[in-house]
Amino acid sequence: METERFRDVQKDIPKHFDSPQSILTDEDLDAAQKLKLLKQWEFDLRQLLVATEENMAGAEPGKSAELLQSVRRALVTIEGEAPREDAGGAPTKAGGQISKPPQ
Repeated sequence: METERFRDVQKDIPKHFDSPQSILTDEDLDAAQKLKLLKQWEFDLRQLLVATEENMAGAEPGKSAELLQSVRRALVTIEGEAPREDAGGAPTKAGGQISKPPQ
């Protein structure tokens, strides 16, 4: 997919794709673009779930959580890794890594 169109898609992924599977099957995207879109979608969903948990306006938590699981499965398909035990795939709610204090 050409760069300009890809940037437009990246701004609002759900507007362009109805499911993570539709990203996987899109022949206009190369593997790197698919991975980038799925990771962006995962990040966006995690942020939405955190905002919802903090009583900010957001989508339905159950629907977002199910979509997040679908995105994680699609990422496993591309990256070829085994599913993680925590099903969320990240140490923090927003998907960040927990940093350890320097010793």
